[in-house]
Amino acid sequence: MKKIFPLIILLIISTTTSAQLFKKRNKSVEPQYQMGMVPTDSLNRVSFTEVIEVEGLSAGQIKERVVAWFGNRYVEPKIIGKKIYDSPSANLFTAKAEEYIVFKNKFFVLDRSRIDYFLNIECEDGRCIFNMSRITYWYDDEDPKGGLHMKAEDWITDENAFTKNKKSLQRFEGKFRRKTIDLKNALVNELKNELNKPE
Repeated sequence: MKKIFPLIILLIISTTTSAQLFKKRNKSVEPQYQMGMVPTDSLNRVSFTEVIEVEGLSAGQIKERVVAWFGNRYVEPKIIGKKIYDSPSANLFTAKAEEYIVFKNKFFVLDRSRIDYFLNIECEDGRCIFNMSRITYWYDDEDPKGGLHMKAEDWITDENAFTKNKKSLQRFEGKFRRKTIDLKNALVNELKNELNKPE
């Protein structure tokens, strides 16, 4: 019994220390989600913009590849809805899309939200300018009460997503910030690969 008692004490200390370390690790914000990573435009709307360099292609060729990429990526069942808009400029691609961002999917637990957004992709010789904006969410869309509708501006900005000390993300708002940034990065990378693939 005397030998077992110190082992029990050691196990309790070890478990407590591990829990504290896990808690501290959870509080830290990864670089890609930190302050300043959700930009807003002059109207204070969340607006992600990335310049994608495309060596050797004209604006027209880039536009063709953008249209092909959109057609291949935005298909059911992954996508809930999509629409391509007529543009006043031949080299501007404008579309709206809706899909799911999934926070958790295991052991009969599916935590997800619809995300609705606009894409504006301006094509120029040798590059294109990707923009993702007008982002909204519909959380718990299967709830008989209608779920929760939110705008990105009220939810994932530095002002709303972080705790008061600005050192960690709010639990609920933070998961939306992470998944929105992840989606934007995935779209940019997919488009970049499509535009730069060999003929």
